[in-house]
Amino acid sequence: MRFLEENPREGCVFIFLNVEDVNTSEDYFRMLLEELLKSEAIGKLARLSDQAKSTLSSFLDRIKKIKVWNVELETVAGTRPTYAEEFERLLRELDTDDLVIGILVDEFPIALENIGKTSGLDAAVAFLHSNRSIRQRSNASIRFVYTGSIGLPNISRKLGATATINDLNVVEVPPLTTAEGMDFSRKLFDQYAVPVSDETLQYMLDKIEWLMPFFVQLVVQMIIDEYDNLQRRIEIPDVNRVLEKAANHRNNIYFENYYSRLDKTLPKDESDTAKTILARIAADGEAPASAFTQANAVNVLDILEFDGYIHQMEGVFRFNSPILRMWWAKFASGK
Repeated sequence: MRFLEENPREGCVFIFLNVEDVNTSEDYFRMLLEELLKSEAIGKLARLSDQAKSTLSSFLDRIKKIKVWNVELETVAGTRPTYAEEFERLLRELDTDDLVIGILVDEFPIALENIGKTSGLDAAVAFLHSNRSIRQRSNASIRFVYTGSIGLPNISRKLGATATINDLNVVEVPPLTTAEGMDFSRKLFDQYAVPVSDETLQYMLDKIEWLMPFFVQLVVQMIIDEYDNLQRRIEIPDVNRVLEKAANHRNNIYFENYYSRLDKTLPKDESDTAKTILARIAADGEAPASAFTQANAVNVLDILEFDGYIHQMEGVFRFNSPILRMWWAKFASGK
């Protein structure tokens, strides 16, 4: 997303926002409005079209009124515009035929969770409906991309609101190839002047196995920390020691998040089934779908695949990450 923002194609502008700390719907749409207004997109639109200038001028007058009302003690019911309404109106009225605006929203599912905790589940559902309405009514040149560390489909299903996201296309991002993993790791190690042979790099990647950048960066960072003490070329035994340390750290915040988010994103019966499934796979290394007889097992297996815990190959399920599997077997299975 950052690459898109910094290297847009001709005729495109991308706006990146991390909404992890958002707690209300109004906070969310206020942030989107503020980022849009100070973005390069607005300047380009103003230069491209007199109509865009007029639309923006009228819009800014209305936004000033919202800000004034925000500090008033009382307002007349039904007369106060909201940031959500103004954001939708702006995206509908902007003349963007000559410019594609991509709005890149990171940690959208966490913002949704926060809104549910702060304002209630009905407010979270209403928030999803508002976002869908905005996507449906915006100018065709406005595009939204949502990403997050937890699955949006799971949370929307938990809220009974899957219809609010059925207009979105799910794009799966595959792990790095071995060549990409080598190049990525080499760049990270070179940045910190840590000497590592290609043979050791290849061994490290083989042990990581599931080459999602998160796991590669995690291991590389631990090796860099190890190098600070060793001050010599990193060798294969050093990689083994780091991997063992990663799996043996009970309070590893990175892996603990995989466990805790089951309760956050799933109903209790599905969370319990997920923990049972993952404990079995962690202990045995693999397990067929037939090993799980719970009524909701098929659905939960799909969720765990979608959220990056496990994958199915030749009829059996395995953890995507061997490191996560080792950690789960040691610290999560008995919880």
